Amino acid sequence: MKKKLSIAAVVLCGGIGTRIKEITHSIPKSLIKIQKKPLIWFTISSLLKSGVNKIIFPLGYKGNQIENYLKNDFKNNLHQFSIIKTGINTEIIDRIKKIAPLLKDHESFVFTNSDTLFSFDLKKFISFHQKNKYKISLSGIKMRTSWGSLIVKENEKKLKKFLKNEIIETYQLKDYSNYKCFRNTGVSIIDTDCLNEIKKIKSKDFETVLFNKFAQKKKVGTLIYDDFWYPVETKKDYDELQKNKIYKKKIQTLKKKINAKN
Repeated sequence: MKKKLSIAAVVLCGGIGTRIKEITHSIPKSLIKIQKKPLIWFTISSLLKSGVNKIIFPLGYKGNQIENYLKNDFKNNLHQFSIIKTGINTEIIDRIKKIAPLLKDHESFVFTNSDTLFSFDLKKFISFHQKNKYKISLSGIKMRTSWGSLIVKENEKKLKKFLKNEIIETYQLKDYSNYKCFRNTGVSIIDTDCLNEIKKIKSKDFETVLFNKFAQKKKVGTLIYDDFWYPVETKKDYDELQKNKIYKKKIQTLKKKINAKN
């Protein structure tokens, strides 16, 4: 029996990006530039630097622009890429089903969006998944509250302090008071034999169905980071990244980290 290769990646880049339509009417969201680099550059570069040697791009909205970008800026890596047209209005689960045959020679794959900046260590995440032999591994992040926090002593009505952009260590959900909760980063690792289960799922929200099914079997690991993480979902998010001095410095550091030699 042929031994399977260790890990591939699936980079979602086919969405229309309706929440940031001020920009995406002319370009796909993954090609929005942050400090002269498209969002997808950060994702691809981080994957390649982490040892992922095959990346699949299920194209959709304005996919030709993404394909041209890959052929120009990553021409030396094209042998590692599979660029597949999966349709403009295709649901994510259907995109996965369409590219599933390309993953059959790999043990697992990193599953990620192409519109999120993050600085956490992907090598560490991949090692965590492989070492613990999970079927699925999810990464979580400690969040920042941009809306502001009211610091109030329990049972009192007076404000102690008002803060912005502070880290929320954890949060609680109703009926889960004994558990810590973290924000899902959108970067996960999935064993390819889970594709058999994905094929059976009818719901658009396949992640909830899939993750909870394997969680019941205690086959889902979680790794929590306290690093830079920022999804570009709206024009406000984009403007914040461009103007906020703290974020600008973090992105500069991320670019240096990606460009540094191993």
